[in-house]
This record gives sequence, C-alpha cells and structure tokens, in this order.
Amino acid sequence: MFQVFNKGALTRNQRFARAVVFGTLASLGLCLVYGLISSSMRIEFSYAFVLMGYLIGLAIQKMGRGVQVQFSILGAVLAALTFVFADLIAWYGFSVFTSLDFLIFGLRSWLNVMMNFTAGGVSGLLSLLFRGFGVIVAYQNSRIV
Repeated sequence: MFQVFNKGALTRNQRFARAVVFGTLASLGLCLVYGLISSSMRIEFSYAFVLMGYLIGLAIQKMGRGVQVQFSILGAVLAALTFVFADLIAWYGFSVFTSLDFLIFGLRSWLNVMMNFTAGGVSGLLSLLFRGFGVIVAYQNSRIV
C-alpha cells in the first residue's frame, strides 16, 4: 500500500515559531514606521492602531497558518507591545532605549497617560479605545478560523 508523506509540511511548533518570527518582524516594522511618522508630524493617528493590529494579525495568520488560540494570543500581545513602543518612539525618539532608567520613565509616563484619559477628555478615551480595538483586531485575525 502506498503511504504518502508531505515532507514539506511544517509541524505545529514550526508554524508557531514562524508566526513568532514574522509577527515580531511585522511588529517592529510597524512600530518604527508609526513612531517616525507620528514624531515628525507631531500628531497621533488613532486609526493607525487598528490598521497596525490588522497587519500584525495578518502576518501571523499568513506565515504561521495556525488554528490554535496561541496564535491569537501572540497577535494580541505583539499588538499591545507595538502600540506601547510606537508611542514611546513618537514621544521621546530612539533615545528612550539608550538607558534602562529612561525606558522605565517612558513606560511609567505612557501608563500614566493611558490610565489618566479623563484629563484628555473624550479624545483621550477614544485614543485608548482605538488601541484596545487594535489589540482585538490582532487577536481575531491571527489564526485561521
């Protein structure tokens, strides 16, 4: 009897490893692009967070081709980290990564701004909601359903 083996097929762990690599690359690229554009124009593009979440999820989905929940969790975590570091680059530039103290200061100030959305009024709340929606979009689009 014939046995057909698909030697070119990837295992579940190999697909997840590919998803991690390509998702991280997409995340880093989007982080840099948003940070540089936002810092040069001195404006925040809240819709961009939804698009960035979609693109991160799409990269994980197309390259990882996984159906497990771990792919969705990876997409959500990478999207959240991308949003934080993109904001830090937009606010402080790349100098935020020069020392650990400056990075901790930047993370604390980011958390303070995000949790104190009442000071920013409706625009601060909408900014936080767009980031949350971007994480949800990344979660939903990171795996094949």
